[in-house]
Amino acid sequence: MNLKRKKISQLIMATLSLVICGSVLAQAPADVTAATRNFFAPSAAAALPDAPSASADQAYPTGGTNGGWRVGISFYGFFPAVHGTVGALGHNASYHSSFSDVFHTLKGVIPIAVETDKGRFLMPVDFLWIKLGVNNAIPLNDYGQTSIDTHFTQSILTPKFGYRLYDGDHLKIDGLAGIRYWYVSISNTLLPSNLNYSRSTNWVDGLGGGRFIFPFGEKAALTIAGDAGAGQSDLDYQGLGLFNFNLTPKLGLGLGWRYLYDDYQPTTNLLVYKTTMNGAVAGLTFNLGGKPPEAPTLSCATSPSQVYAGDPVTVSATPNGLDPKLSTVYTWSGDGVTGNGTTATVNTSTLNPGTHTVRVDLKEGKPGKEGEKPWQNASCSVPYTVQPFEPPTVSCSANQTELRPGDSAMVTARGVSPQNRPLTYSYQASSGTITGQEGTATFSSTGAASGPVQITCNVVDDKGHSATATTTLNIVAPPPPPPPPPPPSLLLHSVFFPTALPNAQRPDKGLATSQEKILTTLATDFKNYLQVKPDARLTLTGHADPRGSTPYNQALTERRVGSVKNFLVQQGVPESSIDTVALGDTHLLTKDEVKQSVQNNPDLTEEERAKILRNINLIYLAQNRRVDVTLANTGQQSVQLYPFNAHDAETLLSEKPQAHARKPPKK
Repeated sequence: MNLKRKKISQLIMATLSLVICGSVLAQAPADVTAATRNFFAPSAAAALPDAPSASADQAYPTGGTNGGWRVGISFYGFFPAVHGTVGALGHNASYHSSFSDVFHTLKGVIPIAVETDKGRFLMPVDFLWIKLGVNNAIPLNDYGQTSIDTHFTQSILTPKFGYRLYDGDHLKIDGLAGIRYWYVSISNTLLPSNLNYSRSTNWVDGLGGGRFIFPFGEKAALTIAGDAGAGQSDLDYQGLGLFNFNLTPKLGLGLGWRYLYDDYQPTTNLLVYKTTMNGAVAGLTFNLGGKPPEAPTLSCATSPSQVYAGDPVTVSATPNGLDPKLSTVYTWSGDGVTGNGTTATVNTSTLNPGTHTVRVDLKEGKPGKEGEKPWQNASCSVPYTVQPFEPPTVSCSANQTELRPGDSAMVTARGVSPQNRPLTYSYQASSGTITGQEGTATFSSTGAASGPVQITCNVVDDKGHSATATTTLNIVAPPPPPPPPPPPSLLLHSVFFPTALPNAQRPDKGLATSQEKILTTLATDFKNYLQVKPDARLTLTGHADPRGSTPYNQALTERRVGSVKNFLVQQGVPESSIDTVALGDTHLLTKDEVKQSVQNNPDLTEEERAKILRNINLIYLAQNRRVDVTLANTGQQSVQLYPFNAHDAETLLSEKPQAHARKPPKK
């Protein structure tokens, strides 16, 4: 009976040792995983403090000074080899297991690490639940039990608190402190009886450590970390080297090596756990939350905001929110803009009137890499106006407006430029001469004709804009000689002929004595008229009564105008001042016109007028045997009153041909 009990005790002890050894193997990934989250998942973000981000929900530097709240969640793996000493109730055993041995006992695992960061503060928390299991045959089966089924469950909770001690471009240092809480349970079941035996224990170790992050470029970093602890364990320390790479702002990848040592030997000697684990670590980190660093702002101002072409413009840029540790580059753009730093000037001499814009772009960042991140850029633009030049104005005046020939006058020009541009003066005169400079000039009327003289005053500024004004002077000439007397008045009377005169045999004859007297008076008056109007001309128009044939009457009227012309020439009237027109019988006075002429004749009494009108047919013929006289330059025509009271009126009225006349054809 005692032998049987001893064998059973040895089996339980062996089983416990085996289970405890299994628990140590399980502890390796648990511990490493916790440390990996504490140093792997956070350091992936921490190693990339300058990782670019396009929106507020992307990852930002762990422990950085610019980010808001950020949460990192890591899923990881630790692939260690394990060696050391385990024991229970004073029975210890050494062991050495590869990662493959550990992996074959794994029944389940839940590894998760969460780190919350804000500003320089870090709060990593790691939790691992793992279950291992083995089934071993029992060498002694006196009780009918063939094997023992052992399950080992371990939970590890590792909360830490950290602070970024140094946040440089090429080095970042974090200090960490916290605890590691261990919970271990074991369950043994004998088969086939299913007799079960279970035990559990827990302990806590205080931890302190740090990590050093060396960024490489924008996406990669090397992390070297470690911590050391003590408490219910005699000693607990670890070291980690990890290379991190951010695949995206939200996803990071880590790969490295971990060394872990733990020495748990309570005074009761109930359990001994002294083990060393080292091996590769790898995992993924998902970053959530955070906000982008605040970008700098930039404001612009011009002085002055309105100028004329050629006037300078100064533009100033005022930045806010710059990082003093970063380099700053300003880039100015715009027509005629040159600038360096926060100040630029604009050369407006070649600019057209209108609104123009100056823009400045600000980039901050590491030297040579300014502006590579969206939050490292700012810009502003500001308008200014080039006003069109207003032309100058000028006034022009003289100290006197009337001059005698040879006199002089002082001319004053007053020019004004709205932009106070320099002005140049010049002067012109329509006659005479004018000389001067600046705002005064002297006009001399020597050589100028009498009458108005226009003086022109001109100004032009240095931009070519000009203005003109005028004033008028009057050159007063001596009084002109009195005008010649007006031409004497001419009394023009038509000349009447007897029937059929002058005839072809004696074309120079045919003028009645009374008619010659009329022509003599006309010649005298016209010659006097020519003294005043040398270009005056007389037009003689001949007529015949309708009794002759057309050719006969045409020739008759030609002789009549010729006879009158010859008589006037004989009286001293220049032949060149006389024109003749023979109309034959084509322009006859009608009987009504003749009757009206008789009625208007002031030389007749009523009795005489009545007697004459009773012979209207005779008067009609006599009234159409005439030569009319016209003063060509005035259009004055001769009076066609018949000379009824002339002493030779009967000769003129007779229907019979007179002396020297050929018997006319039958009328």
